[in-house]
Amino acid sequence: MAEVSLAVKYRPKTFSDVSEQSEVITILEQQLKTETTKNAYLFCGGAGTGKTTCARIFANEINKGKGNPTELDAASNNSVDDIRLIIEQAKMKSLDSEYRVFIIDECHALSNNAWQALLKLLEEPPKQSIFILCTTDPQKIPQTILSRVQRFDFKRISQQGIVNRLFWILEEESGVGHHVHDQRDPEMLSAIEYIAKIADGGMRSAITTLDKCLAFSTEITLENVVKVIGATNYAVYFDLTNALTNFETKKMLTIINDLYSSGKDLKLFIKGFMEFILDVCKYDVTQSFDYIRIPAIYDEDLKNLSIDYCNRLLEKLITLNAEIKWESNPKAVIEATFYMECMTNG
Repeated sequence: MAEVSLAVKYRPKTFSDVSEQSEVITILEQQLKTETTKNAYLFCGGAGTGKTTCARIFANEINKGKGNPTELDAASNNSVDDIRLIIEQAKMKSLDSEYRVFIIDECHALSNNAWQALLKLLEEPPKQSIFILCTTDPQKIPQTILSRVQRFDFKRISQQGIVNRLFWILEEESGVGHHVHDQRDPEMLSAIEYIAKIADGGMRSAITTLDKCLAFSTEITLENVVKVIGATNYAVYFDLTNALTNFETKKMLTIINDLYSSGKDLKLFIKGFMEFILDVCKYDVTQSFDYIRIPAIYDEDLKNLSIDYCNRLLEKLITLNAEIKWESNPKAVIEATFYMECMTNG
């Protein structure tokens, strides 16, 4: 039997379990308390910020734990027929709860005809039906729909909020993170903070990465995290930067060839390298790791880089990243660009 993923196992069941989003939750709880819930809601926000989770919790609270909401994943069920089915269901009174609650996830993917059908339903919604639309892309939703829903914007989860949740999960999971709240191991803390950074405000992404790390090893280290997510080790970025800075052509070619031989996607590598150099420049301006993805353990390595050269290199990488986008053989273009860089400036 397949094991339940951590993201599913630790999905919040009540509003008190949800990380952050206090402004949204306060309003929803007040509506529940005063019995002033609306017929239609729109939950907007990045992936993994709690939209669908809060929709399920809200639906459960509306019906006081009775019945289950009807869920539609519009990413794969976006036709007018799918919405017509909901329309027919909405007309019927629920047998096991006071309200029929419909959650339409990724609603921005609905077809034009589906939106038109849904619009007619929202113009005169059945009294005992409530619709909760969830989306990561509200710009694609017709204005006619937006004017008929109560909109809530979910913020990206803060890095500290994600870190706290991951450590709590570690404590719950076989004692892996035992006593982490009183004495967090610096190496584990660096790894967890890095997971939180690359999650980009999405709790689900962070928990999924943690799940993969635990499957790889019970030792949560930065090195293991990098291996699990398949990211290029930061040591490679630093080595390549230093090779270019010092015009070491052979070393540069060796690094690119080793990446290619190991099966790395060179287009993704150059994109990652560009983001790395951008982080170097941002660190020079802010002198803070809060604005960059590079872990704090690379503090000394950052200080040893030439910021003047990195500023010039960033411009070249932006151009290179665009040039190789449609290249079938990006390796040759990358090597040629870096070769000329070394030869011209060396």
